[in-house]
Amino acid sequence: MTQYEGDFRGSNFGNAPGSNFGHAPGSTFHGVVNTGGEAQQEELRRLLDQLVSVVARHQNELADPQGTSTAVELLREEVAGEQRPNRLTSFLAMLTASAGGVSAITEAAAKLKDLVTGML
Repeated sequence: MTQYEGDFRGSNFGNAPGSNFGHAPGSTFHGVVNTGGEAQQEELRRLLDQLVSVVARHQNELADPQGTSTAVELLREEVAGEQRPNRLTSFLAMLTASAGGVSAITEAAAKLKDLVTGML
């Protein structure tokens, strides 16, 4: 993550609705902008693929197969979309809870959560 300080009037940081951080003349902006880039995105996709694979291998051990499937689908949609770290973390918690005590899933989810936490 990189901190930028200065005058960012009219700058648009991203293409998501509401992401225009323009300010009135004479005002300044101070904030943190995540500059993880493509390498971080690739790692996120790789870890998600790994998690999906682990879930598939342990399908017959899941405490709540439907809940797990829902959580996996929500994670996929979020990774393909805006990638809001708080939502990703929530979906990972949902997945872990619905997986029950399957340690392989918990470990794979923890790796993904570590990366997501770094995105905050």
